[in-house]
Amino acid sequence: MEKAILIGVQTYTSHSFEERMEEMKELALACDIEICMSVSQNLEHPHKKYYMNPGKIEEIKRILEDQACSMVLVLETISPSVQRNLSDFFDCEVMDKSALILEIFASRAKTKESMLQVECARLKYLLPRLQGSYKHMDRQRGGSKNKGTGEKKIELDARRIESKIHFVEKELDKIHTQRSVQRNQRKKGMVKSVALTGYTNAGKSSIMNGFVNEDKSVFEKDMLFATLTTSTRQIETENHNVFTLSDTVGFISDLPHSLVQAFHSTLEEAVVSDLILKVVDISDEHKDSKLQVCEETLKEIGCEKVPYLYVFNKCDQTNIEYPKRVENRIYICAKEKSSIAFLKQEIEKELFHMETLHVVIPYEKVSVLDYIHTNGKVHKQEYKEDGIEVDFSIQQDLIHRVDRLLRI
Repeated sequence: MEKAILIGVQTYTSHSFEERMEEMKELALACDIEICMSVSQNLEHPHKKYYMNPGKIEEIKRILEDQACSMVLVLETISPSVQRNLSDFFDCEVMDKSALILEIFASRAKTKESMLQVECARLKYLLPRLQGSYKHMDRQRGGSKNKGTGEKKIELDARRIESKIHFVEKELDKIHTQRSVQRNQRKKGMVKSVALTGYTNAGKSSIMNGFVNEDKSVFEKDMLFATLTTSTRQIETENHNVFTLSDTVGFISDLPHSLVQAFHSTLEEAVVSDLILKVVDISDEHKDSKLQVCEETLKEIGCEKVPYLYVFNKCDQTNIEYPKRVENRIYICAKEKSSIAFLKQEIEKELFHMETLHVVIPYEKVSVLDYIHTNGKVHKQEYKEDGIEVDFSIQQDLIHRVDRLLRI
């Protein structure tokens, strides 16, 4: 495991500094990097050249030598010039938050789409950072027709990267088109769709696996960004209603803009869904700020008008009673079957607008009972002299069919 020092600047306007430092440690762990020490500095704004003041940078260099660390991690995304300055000064690899997240994504991407998305974001991150890669080359300062070999190499590689970005984006467009066709087919089949969204490691994949059999389960693990691809499964309720459930990539604060763009096609599952489940780890002391990140990200991709429910997961780690629903907030533990059954029931209410009715079916119209059993859920059924008394739940848009069958 590689050893690193984590550095961060706390400005007068920065919020949740300690929370962000802890999150970087988790990201480092997910990337198999051990944080030997954290160094922070209070400044009005980051130093233009070295991120931190030169005196603090000197101190960090001594710590690097004493701790035998081979890497420096920076709390936030820094400019290419600052990254080069730090790398030159420390004589070691310097990774900012964007680079660290890209590293994790690259190691976790499995499908063609996710690998292309990561490659696109990586190339866009690399392009403005080319200059520092050629400091060992000849940098002659001749006239406009006599550039040094270093400049020529940079220009050549920049063109290659831009060409590669264009190619990858075209491939992603093809996949995006295929996804749109699949969604339209589902819509034509009148299949409702639900999207699981939320901060990374909130328990979305655990909820998904609670709905499906083991052979259709998705990968889940207690780490940041365990899942990078959207998985969609078809779910059937006890009332024989069918909907699709999609597990989307998790959100994180300060997500690099190139990654937001790269994963836009994945997040579109939420945009076109009939219902969004905003999953929150209720046991997390930083849940409020993480929920705000989710809200802002969903707004950025255009989900403001999609109906939603808050799903507060991991209630077993708190003193909160569960499973229960309070207005648009549902409290569950994804590891328990009773919670999953309760959540499925609440999703069904939202999607299909179930209504509970009481009817008496004449014996000569017993076929109505068959229709109710097929399309609804019977709670109580009694045979009386004048007919069959039935208490049942059924979609609101199917009630008129029951009335029509009774009148025929």
